[in-house]
Amino acid sequence: MALLVVPRSSLEPQQAAILHPDLRREVADNVNKAVLQRMSERREASIRELVRMRAWAEQTARASKKSLPERLDIGLNHPDEGHESMLIT
Repeated sequence: MALLVVPRSSLEPQQAAILHPDLRREVADNVNKAVLQRMSERREASIRELVRMRAWAEQTARASKKSLPERLDIGLNHPDEGHESMLIT
């Protein structure tokens, strides 16, 4: 990080444009959008990982001949979902 103290009157037009508050706001807005998008992608990736882990757990339980219902509710309370608990003990 650096702090530059320069009289505005001595700036070249290109330098003045870089330091203009409108450009600073635009850059900050673009950075904020990129950060929020990346956070959203991570959240989506986390959800996908949870779905994969749940599928693996069900597949493992079925492979080891655990007593499971044919269809397991994923816990979203949608009318098309079953009513069995998702937890396997």
